[in-house]
Amino acid sequence: LTAAHLNHGLRPESAAEERFVTDLCAALHVPLDKENAEVGTLRKSSGRSTEDAAREARYAFLKRTAAKRGAQRIALGHHRRDQAETVLMNLLRGSGTEGLRGMAPVRDGLYIRPLIHTGRDEIISFLDRQGLAFVTDASNDDVKHLRNRIRHELLPLLREDYNPNLEQTLARTAAVLRAEDEYLREQVRCLLDGWG
Repeated sequence: LTAAHLNHGLRPESAAEERFVTDLCAALHVPLDKENAEVGTLRKSSGRSTEDAAREARYAFLKRTAAKRGAQRIALGHHRRDQAETVLMNLLRGSGTEGLRGMAPVRDGLYIRPLIHTGRDEIISFLDRQGLAFVTDASNDDVKHLRNRIRHELLPLLREDYNPNLEQTLARTAAVLRAEDEYLREQVRCLLDGWG
């Protein structure tokens, strides 16, 4: 097990968060690979948004770290609320099945999301019971980003007024659509192979 931390350098507290990760890994005796990213430069050169450039830098860093360490999997921390937000965000954008299937628990045989079916409250409760500290990314509160507006405005409204189990419902819907989509793709592959 190796931890990996990319400091995007986008927020004043990012240095303190890096120290937190460094200290936590040292206390748990978990090897840590870390880098600093030049997200602003990447954003300008690629013409992408800051969020897209940061994501691109993060995934490139994780792949480099996995190759360096000989890792077979990269575990990401997405949880059930992230899945619900993704499904709603894609629905609002007019996505088809590809977007409504949400984030896959396993992607490209490399990325795994072991917490994708776990609620954020369950994770925080576990950390509290274990006496483990954590940090929260303050940029997740900035409602100028669509995902954050969904997180802080739309999901609470839908939970309160329509479905108190909305996150579970959306995650289950994503899983059903993913299974149906994979089945249909397999059937098309079989048909195409039969024609060849």
